[in-house]
Amino acid sequence: MDDDVLAGTRILVIGSNRDTAESLRAALTAAGTSSVELVPAPELLAAHAAAAQPEVVVCLEDTDPAAVWSRLHPLGPVAGPAVVPLSDLVADGEPFGPAGAGRLRLVLEHRAMGVRLAELEALVANQALSAHRDSRSVRVDTLERLARAAEYRDDNSTEHTQRVAVLAARMAHSMGQDDRTVGLIREAAPLHDLGKIAIPDSILLKPGRLDPEEFEVVKTHAVLGARVLEDSESDLLVVAEQIARSHHERWDGEGYPDCLGGEEIPLVARLVAVADVFDVLVHERPYKEAWTVADAAREIRSGAGLQFDPDVVGAFDALGAGGWTGG
Repeated sequence: MDDDVLAGTRILVIGSNRDTAESLRAALTAAGTSSVELVPAPELLAAHAAAAQPEVVVCLEDTDPAAVWSRLHPLGPVAGPAVVPLSDLVADGEPFGPAGAGRLRLVLEHRAMGVRLAELEALVANQALSAHRDSRSVRVDTLERLARAAEYRDDNSTEHTQRVAVLAARMAHSMGQDDRTVGLIREAAPLHDLGKIAIPDSILLKPGRLDPEEFEVVKTHAVLGARVLEDSESDLLVVAEQIARSHHERWDGEGYPDCLGGEEIPLVARLVAVADVFDVLVHERPYKEAWTVADAAREIRSGAGLQFDPDVVGAFDALGAGGWTGG
């Protein structure tokens, strides 16, 4: 078994079958857990949970997960530990092994995503409530800090979101958009990857190529970011929501999350799509070396009519190298 798949995880195992509990503790320890406490009966759960502060409670076959959850409910539905029946991790009669450890890790990562998303939603809600008494500059500063929080988890440069915003705004201006729209794009574009704050570090910061299942998790950042920003009366947040949800759509309809195509994709998202890809190409990432500006521009042009809006690519070309990378 991979000896670090559950590294540092604190677990409670609850159930009266001592042999099964001891066997499971040995397997969990082999998978790298920092502590595994055995609880023989539900009435002892609260005391053990208070002392051990587990991240997950695994219920053996003789224990009702719903009853366990109700006892832990005072800890809160998000802040409390996950409650998982052993039958969800292994097939009936099978021993707990690497597959079970992998499923348990996914449970924990899903829980972490929920916590991060709840924190994000609370932060944005607080910002919205204070909008009536705060100045516009303070509101914009809050959004910039949100963008920075997401970026710190994903990019080895702290300037990626700002570069994307500047380039997207320049292309919008080149396409004849009015000053107000250009300004909204400039301020909203840094939030394009906001949802990545809810993606597990083990996937988001993986140095090698993602496997298909991991990439599906990464793709959820578009919907997660939009969910945080949705239903706002602020024009700025409406534009930010459109960008967050749709900047990975493709002109040919093969993108995600909604498989939109052509002008179904909001223009603001089409602009950010080009700016984002260009900036990623010309800067080093953990999984790739930086491309030259000329090679990256050639790649953008080759995507016109397939990945990118041809008119946006035309605006990109019109800027030239000085507009792509200039301050």
